[in-house]
Amino acid sequence: MSVACRSCRSSFILGIALLVGVSALPAIARAQEKPECTIPDCDQAKAFFGKFQKAIAANQKQEVAAMVRYPLRSYRNGKATVFKTKAQLVAGYDTVFTPGVRCAIQSATLSDVWGNWRGFTISAGAIWWDRDIPSAATNVQTGDLSKYPFGVFGVNHSPETDKVCPANQDVPVQP
Repeated sequence: MSVACRSCRSSFILGIALLVGVSALPAIARAQEKPECTIPDCDQAKAFFGKFQKAIAANQKQEVAAMVRYPLRSYRNGKATVFKTKAQLVAGYDTVFTPGVRCAIQSATLSDVWGNWRGFTISAGAIWWDRDIPSAATNVQTGDLSKYPFGVFGVNHSPETDKVCPANQDVPVQP
């Protein structure tokens, strides 16, 4: 399967919904509340998330910054703050990786990882990551994916991620 086919998924689902009928849309939406990760490189995306999760838990700002695909967009109240370099991210680290975002990352499990045409995420979309495939790369096949590293490209601040872990609560990190 070509990587470009990821973008076909949403069109395919919409087409099926139209064929089945608009009355089926609520059922489809409920079925996607906690999607499964079935994209071919999902296991590798989960492994990346585990490493990122550990770097967040250890507050390793340089390591976290190295696992980002720039430019990184941090969304708050519908507005994006863009970090173009590692130095910018390290300087603004605490505004991006707030206690709530760190809590959402640390409390997520590998079964919370899912993906679609946009990339991979956890739970309510606290962070998004995908492979950094150059635009010059054409017709990338599933077997070629390991050539391209993952990188976090988006951080979402929302009521869900604004929650702070209870004080003194140790959040388990995936082994």
